[in-house]
Amino acid sequence: MSNYNSEKLIILNDASDKLEIEYSETCTNLEKRIHKKTKIINLETEKIDNKISNLQTKIDLIHSNKGHNFFKKLLSSVHLYFLSNQSNQFVKNKIKLISSSVKEISKNIENDELFIKEYQNNKQDLIKKKAKLKIEKLEYTRKVLENSENLISGAIGENLVVKEIKKLSDDYVLINDFNLNFSPPVFYKKYNQRINSIQIDHLLISKAGIFIIETKNWSKSSVNSLSLRSPIEQIERSNFALYIYISENLTLNEHHWGEQKIPIRNVIVMIKNKPEAKFKYVKVKLLRELNDYIKYFDPVLSEKQLNKIINHLT
Repeated sequence: MSNYNSEKLIILNDASDKLEIEYSETCTNLEKRIHKKTKIINLETEKIDNKISNLQTKIDLIHSNKGHNFFKKLLSSVHLYFLSNQSNQFVKNKIKLISSSVKEISKNIENDELFIKEYQNNKQDLIKKKAKLKIEKLEYTRKVLENSENLISGAIGENLVVKEIKKLSDDYVLINDFNLNFSPPVFYKKYNQRINSIQIDHLLISKAGIFIIETKNWSKSSVNSLSLRSPIEQIERSNFALYIYISENLTLNEHHWGEQKIPIRNVIVMIKNKPEAKFKYVKVKLLRELNDYIKYFDPVLSEKQLNKIINHLT
């Protein structure tokens, strides 16, 4: 995206350089073709003139040798007719015959002259025309990237979060792109929604509990935009559905007082920018603040309980 203008300029400069070479080669070729055409015309003219001359010599010879014999006169007259007719055809069609012999090279000369004229009068248009396909491909790539900008930014952000979490000890287990489906759907009264499924960027399981982590690689303007959906609602929805799932499928009865609760905490990780406001039930942290926040919580689960949760959710 940042190199678009320089890439476009490179394409145009490359097209300009190739056009210069084409122009130079065309000028050279035009000179050679004109010379060759002149040579062909001269040879063809000489060839036709020789044929006419030879025919005329035969005609003159017949005129001088008709004789007095009737039969010979008749044959000479017929022969003279055909020779005269042939000679007249060559004289009549001389220009046409010469033009036919240089038809192809004349067409090439015409194309060369048209190109040279267009180059001299509309050089910039020719450069754009020559670069058109590559620039269209470049612009298509830019359009695809612009349309996928949020997706690409999100993927970059998620990758950065994974790298950051990997700095923690082996006591933490990370599940990326965690999915759950519900049939029948879970009814979430707070937002009056029926939840058929949830997708969580990162689910981090530890002895301190479960961290639901959603990543947003948003610009400052996106953070302040009213048109983008709030990630707070998204993560609260995931938290509620996960809580229902764990309540129905996981039981921790090891404590002598009774069944233990599994803490589920909501964290939104902003890669570069975050809002100034604080929110109920959800912590919004910059990437650099994430690990310190996670390590802040003391362990409340045993190794056995941790493994039971991991085995069920992975």
